[in-house]
Amino acid sequence: MRFLIALFLIALTAGACEAGSLWVNNITVSEYGMTWSYNETFTGADSIAFRVNIDSGLGDNNSFVNAWEVLLADKETRKEFKNSLDKEPDVKINNKTNGVEVVDVESVLSPDLIGKTHRTDTIVNKYSIAYRFRDSILNAGSIWFLGQANSPVTIVMPQGVDVKNISGMDNATMMVTDHAEISGYFRAITKDRGEITLRLAKNTSLVRPEANVSNATSPVEINATQVGTNNSVKPMFEMLDGIRNLSIAVVGFAFILLIYVFKVKKQ
Repeated sequence: MRFLIALFLIALTAGACEAGSLWVNNITVSEYGMTWSYNETFTGADSIAFRVNIDSGLGDNNSFVNAWEVLLADKETRKEFKNSLDKEPDVKINNKTNGVEVVDVESVLSPDLIGKTHRTDTIVNKYSIAYRFRDSILNAGSIWFLGQANSPVTIVMPQGVDVKNISGMDNATMMVTDHAEISGYFRAITKDRGEITLRLAKNTSLVRPEANVSNATSPVEINATQVGTNNSVKPMFEMLDGIRNLSIAVVGFAFILLIYVFKVKKQ
C-alpha cells in the first residue's frame, strides 16, 4: 500500500516539479587500461522514485531511507554493474572483447539519499569501473564503447594515438594537444543504447622510446690493437702506465728505506 501511495505521489508531483535523470560519462584511456567514471543525477519526481525503490526493495518500507539501506543499495549496485558487464562488455578493442578485463567496480551512492523518501532534492551517485588491456592501445586500430543513449561523454586518449575517425557520437568535438580529448553524446541506436567507435592510428612522434636490452651498450673489450688505434683510449692507458710506474718506484723506495733503518738500528 505504501508503494502504491508513493507511485501516486510521483504521478502528482511529476507535473508540479521539474524531474529528470542525467548520466554523465568520463572515460580516460591509458596504454594498458582505462577508467570509466559515471555521474548519475536524479532530480524532482525521479529523486522520489529512486528513494522509494531503495526503501521498498531493500529496506523496511517505512518511507525513510537510512544508512544501512544505502549500504545495501551500494552493494547491490556493484553486483548489478558486474553482472551487466559479464553479460555484455561495454568496451571492445579491434572489435573484440577478449583483450579487455574488468578489474574493479566502485560505487558511491549519494549521502543525500538518507532521509524521507518523498523529497525532490537532487541525488548525485558516482560510479567507476577500471579495465585492463592485454595489449597496448598504441597498436590498436579501433576502440568501441557502449553507453546510455543521448548521455554526454568525454573520452581522453593517451599520447601516441591519433583519432582518425569518430562514429556514433552526436555533437562531437575533438581537442588535440599532446593527446586527443573527444566530447559529445552517445548517439541513440535504440531508446537506451548508444555506441561510439574511434578509429585509431599510432603516432610514433609522441610515443615514448622503450629501453631495448638487445641494443644496450655493452662494456668495451680493450686489447693492444685498440690501444694503438683508438685515440680516446690511448691517453688513458698512458696515464695508467705512469701511475703504475710511480707506484712501483714509491714502494721500492720505501722498501729500501726500511732496510736501511733496520741496519742502522742493528748496528
